[in-house]
Amino acid sequence: MNSPSLQPSELEQLSPLSLEYALLAPDVAAWRFDVNSANLGFSEEFSSVFPGFSQSFGSLSELFNNLSSADKYVFLQVFNSDPVDCDRGVRACEVKLLSKAGEYRVRFIGRLTLHKQRQYEGVVVPSTHWLANPGVETSNSLLSTLFAENPIACLMTDAKGVLLQANSAFEKLFDLSSRKASLAMGRYNLLRDKQLLTMPEMPALLQKVYCTGETLSVDLTYALDHKLFAHLKQENKRISLRASLLPVRNRAGELERVLIQLQDRTREESVREILLQQQRALQESEASYKAFIANSSEAIWCYDMVPPISLDDSIELQVELMAENARLSQGNKMLATMLRAESVQELIGQGLRESGSTRYVFDLQFFVKNKYQMIDHDVIREDSKGRRYYFQISCVGVIENNYLTRVWGTTKDVSVRKRYEQKLEHISFHDSLTGLPNRAYIYQEIERFYASDEEKLGALLFIDLDRFKEINDTLGHQVGDRLLQLIGPRIQSEMHETHGIVARMGGDEFAIFLPKIRNQQHAVVFAHCILDALRLEFNLEVFCAEISASIGIVLAPTQARDVNELMRFADVAMYYAKEQMSGIAVYKPEIDPHSPKRLAMMSELGRAIREDQLCLYYQPKVKLDSKTFYGFEALLRWNHPELGFVPPNEFIPIAEVTSLIHPLTAWVLEKSIAQCCLWHSQGLNVSVAVNLSARNLLDENMPKLVRNLLQKYGLPASSLELEITESSIMSDPARALRVLQQLHDLGAQLSIDDFGTGYSSLAYLKKLPVQTLKIDYSFIRNMLEDKQDELIVESTIHLAHSLSLKVVAEGVENAALIERLSSMGCDEAQGYHIGRPMALAQIDEWMAESAWTER
Repeated sequence: MNSPSLQPSELEQLSPLSLEYALLAPDVAAWRFDVNSANLGFSEEFSSVFPGFSQSFGSLSELFNNLSSADKYVFLQVFNSDPVDCDRGVRACEVKLLSKAGEYRVRFIGRLTLHKQRQYEGVVVPSTHWLANPGVETSNSLLSTLFAENPIACLMTDAKGVLLQANSAFEKLFDLSSRKASLAMGRYNLLRDKQLLTMPEMPALLQKVYCTGETLSVDLTYALDHKLFAHLKQENKRISLRASLLPVRNRAGELERVLIQLQDRTREESVREILLQQQRALQESEASYKAFIANSSEAIWCYDMVPPISLDDSIELQVELMAENARLSQGNKMLATMLRAESVQELIGQGLRESGSTRYVFDLQFFVKNKYQMIDHDVIREDSKGRRYYFQISCVGVIENNYLTRVWGTTKDVSVRKRYEQKLEHISFHDSLTGLPNRAYIYQEIERFYASDEEKLGALLFIDLDRFKEINDTLGHQVGDRLLQLIGPRIQSEMHETHGIVARMGGDEFAIFLPKIRNQQHAVVFAHCILDALRLEFNLEVFCAEISASIGIVLAPTQARDVNELMRFADVAMYYAKEQMSGIAVYKPEIDPHSPKRLAMMSELGRAIREDQLCLYYQPKVKLDSKTFYGFEALLRWNHPELGFVPPNEFIPIAEVTSLIHPLTAWVLEKSIAQCCLWHSQGLNVSVAVNLSARNLLDENMPKLVRNLLQKYGLPASSLELEITESSIMSDPARALRVLQQLHDLGAQLSIDDFGTGYSSLAYLKKLPVQTLKIDYSFIRNMLEDKQDELIVESTIHLAHSLSLKVVAEGVENAALIERLSSMGCDEAQGYHIGRPMALAQIDEWMAESAWTER
């Protein structure tokens, strides 16, 4: 496995970040592992990576002779023999070796080869090498440091429950040597502990931790029957514990480790029992009572109620009287130390308000409701400089003749433990690379939003960076990571007026949750601000990059019932925005390829086309100058045998984003052309208009289909009008223009439908082979009352005429609009005032009664 030699000129061309360059370093060795034969092979740089070993390891057993049980387990989990695990991505694990040169750590990096045999190839480097520090290891290193220095007994298991690590506090708690503790590493499995499995509800609780990632705190009594504890005395064979299990997730949000903290409750229970015994004893002996207080390692105190408080009073009154009347009468030196006082005498006579507790009223309420006692009750104290300290209080009230006369208690300082737990919680809920909240955190916040009784509207914005893989592949993962670190601050700079949470979901995906927005438009405007911010240049030190993004928006709770549905819908909208290259998309069921309604509608629509459940309605179109009727627009309708009439806006959008649009358009074209031919044969020389979708304009077989149908039925091409929208043209202008030109060459009439609602430019409009503009009804219907709409309509008419185009007004609903449009020079019109869309059976009646037809 010797590395090939390179010429000096070739060496100068290597990038410092390339694998070839790395293999030239003296502290990087290539390695190969054959799973079936257990053979290992190393390059000649072996001795540089493994100091203290004169010969390389020729087999897996030779390597394992120098590893701990836990490291053997980790190595086999990563470089496994499982034939189902065919992932050819890069794998890595770090192990500790013992040699004559001392203890040191190396990192094996490799991946499956393309051979049929199960082989791994890669490099092995010291743990300090840059190849061994992929970013997420930084947080794992911090977690390991916190784990080792934790004064509380701790265990670390993998996601399958196998024990990987135990700290020195654990060894001290069970009086174990490091050698004995290491025997259990890689062998003991928490999920297979027979004693735990026999405890009521314990298997179900453990499953919640390891399967769903929930935290757990549970009290239990554990029998130390294993031979590891044979040295313990019989009275120490059972231990009362409080176990706290905290899942630790990786960058992708998947469960990777479980941290277990074990607190010995035997001493706490003994202290409480001693406290009660001492209370009785102190009533008999003042001397022993004072000695106990003075020498206790925990703060012991007594508050006298002056005067005593009747238990018959309401809870609110008792709390108020305790806050006013309680006075510290006794305490030991530890109490003075905890409260940062020079002496106990400095504290004597103080009330509860002077204790520094930030929530003493709540503490008193809990004390009264809990029958005048508290056990391990958490209290927060804040000093004059705003620094917070955390304590646990256990106390009991002295009741005499139905009056509370005094309260005895102990206090222990748990500030160190609390801050340690806060660090662990921060690691668990934040992304190690960017420092942003992670998937677990934003899930938690959204669940709180749904659980709230307050009626408010929220929005989730799902962001995916465009072409991020290109940056990673071109400039390397370190530059890509730097870009990801800059995304969070860039987004947050746009949120000074909008409250929300920015989180990294994994990879190049980010999310923003806005818990309080005014309406959908508010979220859309904010999303545009985010897009504009992300388009600004990013300084990556070695390169200045400009990126774009796609954003999916979903509203809560109006569009999604829970956090899982909200996430899925946002993901659907984001991918739709990316597919349409629109930048932003708001979720709607029509774009969801996996919604039950959509799937059912697609199936039913396909059957409707095959079984002829569809029909066409026809809306008349008239010429305003001659006041005559000249043609119809064909409008699709669906009369479902079970659901009845299905509105077009429920099934046409679904067809437009699926392959069903092609057979559906072909059906409409054939029925319309056949009917128009029938009218011609009856002496009614009219035209028929058919709508085409964006996907029809991207179908280069469309001109051929139209030509074949015109030839089949013998209809003049000039009697067929094809209507297209501005937005359908703009999705792929060059391709759409090519198809339109071929349709124009056939002789078919082309018109732009709903003009004014799209984004086409005048320069592009000049290139289109169209003969007609149809002004959208949204401008027509209110133009008599809205001067701005009237100006838009009049300007559009003049613009069209200057381009030699005819103008059709849609949505004409009264005679006054007809008169005003005629005065503006509008050529043609259609709308309810002229005639509603009607079935074939109604057309003869309309023609007989309408003023627009010749009789």
